Amino acid sequence: MSAISEFAAKQAAYNARLAAAVAGITGDVQNLSAQIAALQASSGVLTAEDQALLDGLQAQTESLVAKVEALDALTPPVAQEPLANPEE
Repeated sequence: MSAISEFAAKQAAYNARLAAAVAGITGDVQNLSAQIAALQASSGVLTAEDQALLDGLQAQTESLVAKVEALDALTPPVAQEPLANPEE
């Protein structure tokens, strides 16, 4: 293996780990959003504790979304064709 192909293999493994982490965060955001919706749909008067739960969940969701958006901004929008390897 050339140094470039070794790097590419390591990078592919890293990208797979990153994709799995982003998928996990996506699931977390969906879960938190569902909890917020369920709390907001409950009938009755919100207690101070209920409001604190809502505020905390919403803050968590906003933080996770901001992190995922920052990751998205660092990556190319579409898969790019690999450069031709002059050694091959």
